[in-house]
Amino acid sequence: MEGSGGWLARVARRFGAMLGGHDAVDDGQSADARFAAPPAPPTHSEERPSAEVAGHPGVRADASGRYVSGGYSFSTLAQAIDHERRRQTPAAPAPASPVAAPAAQGRATPRWIPAPETISAGGRSFTADMVYHGTPLRYDPRHDQSRIDPTLRVDPRGDPYGTTLDYWPSYQGLDPRARATYISWLEGGRDDRAIPVGYVFVFFYGLEQRLLLDDSRDEAPPILAETRRLLALHGDNHSFRSYAGRLLALSALYEDQDDAPPTAACAQNYDLEIPLDVRVRLGRRLRDGKAFDADDALRWVLALPDVYLRTPGQRCFEELRALWSLRFAARYPEGLTIRRPRATLKHEYRAASGKFTASLDVGELPDVSGTMGVLGPLRALLELCMEDLSQFSRLLGREPEARGMLRADLLLPAELREGSARLTSCREKLAVIVSGTSRGVLTAAELARMLDIEPEPGADKLSASLVRQIVTALDALHHGCEPDRRYGPGSSLRAQAPVALFAMQGGGPVDHERPAYAAARTMVEIGMLAAASDGEVVDAELDTVERRLRSLPDLSEHEVARLMACGRALAADPPKVRSALKRLAEVAPGQRVALAASAVEAVLADGTVQPDEVKFLEALHAALGLPAAALYASLHRGAEDAGPVTVSTGGAERLVPIPPERPAGAVPIDAARLERIRGETTRVSALLATIFVEDEPEAQQQAARAPAEAGAIDGLDAPHSKLLLALLAGPLGRDDFDAAATALRLMPDGAIETINEWGFDRFGEPVLDDDDAVRVSPDVIDQLESLGASA
Repeated sequence: MEGSGGWLARVARRFGAMLGGHDAVDDGQSADARFAAPPAPPTHSEERPSAEVAGHPGVRADASGRYVSGGYSFSTLAQAIDHERRRQTPAAPAPASPVAAPAAQGRATPRWIPAPETISAGGRSFTADMVYHGTPLRYDPRHDQSRIDPTLRVDPRGDPYGTTLDYWPSYQGLDPRARATYISWLEGGRDDRAIPVGYVFVFFYGLEQRLLLDDSRDEAPPILAETRRLLALHGDNHSFRSYAGRLLALSALYEDQDDAPPTAACAQNYDLEIPLDVRVRLGRRLRDGKAFDADDALRWVLALPDVYLRTPGQRCFEELRALWSLRFAARYPEGLTIRRPRATLKHEYRAASGKFTASLDVGELPDVSGTMGVLGPLRALLELCMEDLSQFSRLLGREPEARGMLRADLLLPAELREGSARLTSCREKLAVIVSGTSRGVLTAAELARMLDIEPEPGADKLSASLVRQIVTALDALHHGCEPDRRYGPGSSLRAQAPVALFAMQGGGPVDHERPAYAAARTMVEIGMLAAASDGEVVDAELDTVERRLRSLPDLSEHEVARLMACGRALAADPPKVRSALKRLAEVAPGQRVALAASAVEAVLADGTVQPDEVKFLEALHAALGLPAAALYASLHRGAEDAGPVTVSTGGAERLVPIPPERPAGAVPIDAARLERIRGETTRVSALLATIFVEDEPEAQQQAARAPAEAGAIDGLDAPHSKLLLALLAGPLGRDDFDAAATALRLMPDGAIETINEWGFDRFGEPVLDDDDAVRVSPDVIDQLESLGASA
């Protein structure tokens, strides 16, 4: 992956090549000399030490990170090794009885051969097409770089590795052995991917000459089609990809405008300017007074020399284009309009052979090359689209087969999720469960499988990362669930534990620390404890809780929905409630009184006490081991009037009206005390949290109590801390990361999951990005560096 530094390096190399009288040659070439740039002799200030690569004699690594073999510099080790192997491989030995190659054969009239035809060269007959053949009266480099001269010798031994190829190959300059290999490649249909690219260039020179020097416009379609075919075979070679791309850019002048959508190949621009075909397309739109549509804008921004399509864009280009189109339309509903530039389009083609240039007439079209103002927002939009696809891309990097599955669709940005048939089907299934007889309750394992998430076989509890996948997926499906540790205390989720679903936009997020919500949750939990004290929670008791929740004025609809789901989840988990009731007996006496008082205050919060609420409080006091008399005294104190009626002494008798009779079964409450009552209710919520959170295994408790190892980051053990600190020093390739994790006795994928879980708990987001390399997310690097410095 190259950033702006890689692009600047290419610019510097190309300017250096042009100033030295050579055409630009890209780096990263394969074995033959045509595409491995010979290094210029360094000055004293440029000399850098280099070291031989272990296990590969003759291959050295220099300080710039490139590899050198036989005087040529390569961007990858594999290319340098391949070149050294070819250098060291001797040519095939001559036959025991040397057979001299035939003497120069008869001359032939120079001509272009457009269709397959049997011709001869050096005494050998073969079939070829799209080549120049014949003996020129006088050799002209502009016209004869690729011409097959039948009078030149052909050595049947061949040169399949291209060891004799020159830096600028031509058919005339080829070694007789190389001519034999080149002819065999032509005769075989030019389909050999392993052929050294120097032979491909010799053929390519002829295509350039035919189209531009001979100006054979009627043959442009087959020439461009053959160039595309060769590019598909040899596109991994940067130099050929660059030159072939330049020729294909001329298609805008020789073919009807291609209305096919842009592809990831649009970003493969290794020149210093926007490709001609893009400038012609945009120029015609401006000439015709049309606004740029989403595809026009995407082509434009991808063609910029300083724009790099990162891994999410390359791996998920179809999704990138769809997301770009939606967001572009939202930002530019009428299309993108720009002021017509004054500059007109001009183009000069420089041949790959370096032997000719051609000035092309493109008409009076505006040239967008100098337009810069609108490109900033387009660059930012592209970057945002790639960032929002990063989670989806990482999943496909780990599991390419996941594309088209529900779990992959759930990771798409919101705009793309809405059109997914799989998500719509899953949302409908969830709605059926929520409205069914189960009242939205199912096991955690069943819910995970509905979301195309497979729990670990045999595991009693779901991992934190798997639970996070579940709740994130539900958010995307506009459903929520309880328990959800993002919105309240909770323990690890058991695979067979009941989970209560509810339908709500965006998953129904709440502020669980808001006093009114915390007090309401306390009321629900106490209600479930009291309801379960007789061994069973019936629907009527759940309905009572819901009525009381809806009577509270400061709760929103989605808060009520989440609280009701919390109640249903507790009601469906009798073992958990029974366990919580047992813990009530272990509560200290002073805390029991506080808990009971909180229950009374919660019941009194709505201003009346109903008979079923009194029954609820009686059951709770029994579970706490408190006398019923204490309950009645608390209710009496809470229901007191403002005080007794005062009767004055002496004077005329004054009648005191009898207070109105209280409604049967209801006790009026002073509304001025409600705020104090609700505040008192929240004080017990922390105690309830400890009651409803299940005990963790003893081993986990001991691990939590164990002191942190030396050098560990707070919350991570020493091996994971060391691994994270190593990544803070710089990204690691996947192989290097795996080796580093293994050296610390960690499973690589497990280490990433552990560190990211810690990151979610600490920062609310993952710490590590796992694409082609493992790196620290730039969003948290500042916080991590401070932690690393203090560790």
